[in-house]
Amino acid sequence: MASVGIICDRELLKPMDQRVWKEAISLKKMGYNVEIITPHTRSITKLMKGIKIHCIEKRRIPGLTALKIITQVLKRKYDILHCHEFNPLLYSIILRKVTKSKIIWDCHEDYPSLISTKIDENGIVRENKTLKKIVTLLIKVGIKNVDTVITITPPLVRRYRKHIRTMILPNFPPSKSFNPNLKSKDISKLYKNKEVILYQGGIKRGRGMGLILSSLNIVVKKIPNLLFVVLGGEIEKTGWSKGIEKFLNEHEDNIITTGWIDYDKMAPYLTQANLGIIMNKPTHYNNKIGLPNKLFEYIACGLPVLSSDLPEIKKILMKNECGLIVDSEEPEILAEHIVQFFKDTKKKKLYKETTKKCASKYSWEKYEKILHYIYNS
Repeated sequence: MASVGIICDRELLKPMDQRVWKEAISLKKMGYNVEIITPHTRSITKLMKGIKIHCIEKRRIPGLTALKIITQVLKRKYDILHCHEFNPLLYSIILRKVTKSKIIWDCHEDYPSLISTKIDENGIVRENKTLKKIVTLLIKVGIKNVDTVITITPPLVRRYRKHIRTMILPNFPPSKSFNPNLKSKDISKLYKNKEVILYQGGIKRGRGMGLILSSLNIVVKKIPNLLFVVLGGEIEKTGWSKGIEKFLNEHEDNIITTGWIDYDKMAPYLTQANLGIIMNKPTHYNNKIGLPNKLFEYIACGLPVLSSDLPEIKKILMKNECGLIVDSEEPEILAEHIVQFFKDTKKKKLYKETTKKCASKYSWEKYEKILHYIYNS
């Protein structure tokens, strides 16, 4: 039985990185001996569903944490190393020289734009071009030391395929946890006689929450029974977020924030809502090409989607006729789209039906065979 060491860049357990965990479970089902090595607040080994999770205490100096992780990897002599995100790709430069393990890099994001772009307190986007060049160079060096790249979006496949075998493995949810049939009586009571818009995930700059809330202020005047549900996730603790928190607290009749919800308990909130919203801003290239988890979780639960005009999301919504695109950052325009959606009952029903029809296309179970192919070729 071949052994697999999955190396994480960020703390796996707070919250659980679902991509890492889905892959680990799938590999375990395929017969691999799977272990995960992850940074953590303290050093401890946990056992979850037959998978050992080796937590390595984070040090104040990042380089020391990296050294501890590399040391732990070398001690265990894995047959295959599966490196997630940016820093573990850099570890592969060392690991390639001292181990004969097959190395796979799992690329979740466009790291040059993600790392080099910041949004300040005033919402101004600032890009460090020097840092972007450095990150791009480090990736070029890193991928020379891996055997295969896995990524989540077509533009990144096209970029890395020029240099190395690269395959797409979409971030679809498991159908057991996300499908249109998962309902709850408690959620039915919560949503009773309401028109429900749902936002899933953390509230951060660049995700359009200011725009969403400004538009809802307009919408509730025309649809008084509107309910906006903020599902899970944390509010980014900055000066920017204080106004968001104040707004949420002042509109309790039309807004519910659930706080943290376990991944396996999210679906009923989605299946019984009317519209899922994604208003990510095209602040940098990573957002433009991104396919956020919530997109596929909405669709898998039969929930129509309203999204900002981002090319990769737009392709999926238009292809499947399961959502709407808003090409504007004006609250009045977004509000108009929302009102039209709820007022046109025939169209609302049609979107729900077409989304349910394509829900099964976006399940992890259909694509985990790609993981099997990568590991066996």
